[in-house]
Amino acid sequence: LSCVLSVSADGLHEEFYINGCSDSDGEDMYGLDGEELWYADFTNKKGVEPQPSFIDHITYVEGIYENAEANQQICRGNLKNVRKAMKDFPVEQDPPSSPMIYSRDNVELGEN
Repeated sequence: LSCVLSVSADGLHEEFYINGCSDSDGEDMYGLDGEELWYADFTNKKGVEPQPSFIDHITYVEGIYENAEANQQICRGNLKNVRKAMKDFPVEQDPPSSPMIYSRDNVELGEN
């Protein structure tokens, strides 16, 4: 899955946008403060606004689903180009320079 993430936090709220694709699937979603406000349902070919009934409903501009479909075509084209460009790069399989040990339990500094 190829992904582009945009985050804006100029004020009291955090807005985010996710667009990603693979050969067979895609994602296009807008959110605010960690909540999903709109996403493209590419199976049913429509935009979905999964907002709870107790908030003031936010509606996105008309044509946003068509824009999401266009972004998927761009994403798949970029994915194809990246695959072609990276085809001859050798896969690095260098072992770690030192052993890595992970604790089974949570560890807190200064606790025995």
